[in-house]
Amino acid sequence: MRIRQSSLEFPPAQRKQAAPSRSTQGGLNKLRIISKALLPLLLIVWAFASSALAHSLFVVARLSDAVAVIDDSTDQIITTIPVGRGPVRITMSPDRLKAYVSNGTAATVSVLDTVALTTTATIRLAAKSRPQESAVTPDGGRLFVIHQSTPTVTVVDTATNLIITNVFIGGHQAKDILFTLDGRFAYVANYSQGTVNVIDTATYQVRTIPTAAGSRRLAISPAGDRVFVTNFLGNSVSVIDTGTQQVIATIPVGNKPRGIAITPSGDAIYVGNMRDGTISIIDSGTLTVIDTVTVGLAPWQVIISQDGTLAFVSSSVSGTVSVIDTATQEVIKTLVTGDGSFFSAINPDRTKFYVSNSNETTVSVIDIPSLTVLRTIPDVGEYPFDMAFGP
Repeated sequence: MRIRQSSLEFPPAQRKQAAPSRSTQGGLNKLRIISKALLPLLLIVWAFASSALAHSLFVVARLSDAVAVIDDSTDQIITTIPVGRGPVRITMSPDRLKAYVSNGTAATVSVLDTVALTTTATIRLAAKSRPQESAVTPDGGRLFVIHQSTPTVTVVDTATNLIITNVFIGGHQAKDILFTLDGRFAYVANYSQGTVNVIDTATYQVRTIPTAAGSRRLAISPAGDRVFVTNFLGNSVSVIDTGTQQVIATIPVGNKPRGIAITPSGDAIYVGNMRDGTISIIDSGTLTVIDTVTVGLAPWQVIISQDGTLAFVSSSVSGTVSVIDTATQEVIKTLVTGDGSFFSAINPDRTKFYVSNSNETTVSVIDIPSLTVLRTIPDVGEYPFDMAFGP
């Protein structure tokens, strides 16, 4: 970068008759010195601004006991961070400066610094509890961890990484957790009980709402007034009013519903039916299925773009990603990704869609504007699974 000074200099023809005074010459010299001093600083700022455009994708490799970190500007692996045995799920703090990895076999949670790319703490949980999904309160102050083998939800202080309490919910195999928008309540899908547990985050009191068999995944409406739960064994979706904490509707869908996503406008809910290879589209006004769309085999996860125009469905058995136009409710592209396409994520720039191919050791990258597979990132680790974007 060069700072021009010509506007402060005299044209050659005028230099002899209009030579600069000592004070003017001193000023010019000072300007040149300042310019030289600023140049390295400006280059540093430029480099920082360029690097700030890149984001890091954290991918849990279950059988490698590690998390791979991918730079989304180059789609190259930056580093691999060792964690505990059997890592399965990852969640980010609201500011994305910390990541929490649930290590199912080790019964621990690894705390990652997403800037330094290191493990800063290991939180030890009850032996053989098999920690699964987790979520951080909207204020960033507490981590709630659900378990596959114990009937509790563990609450951790994120400042000290110490356990505050274990909240009893009953049953086992809790599958999902989310907070209301104000953080006052945590909703837990309790698979073995066929219920949703609602934890008051101020008092840790629990209310249990019967839904249907195999409550699996949760989604909250943009307004925060409703929570939707897919009932994997009940072939339905339960709708809970967050004001009354009661089920207001149970909607029949396809066979073995799992993944669920809501459009940003809140007008439609997309549900992936694992056994059918279909997506049920629910109208949020009438709470009825208005369309059923055929996608790949075993649709695992549904993600809707931030502008609400596209729904991406990763199908684990067919190894594909189906792209649905939400306006026409039709599949406009089916992209071949890899064997065992499970979890997926859209980068913060909303230009790329990433999906983990769990029966390989790869992550596929889809260019969103062109809806084409850009590349496949190799050697991510054995059984790449859950993923989340950091800073």
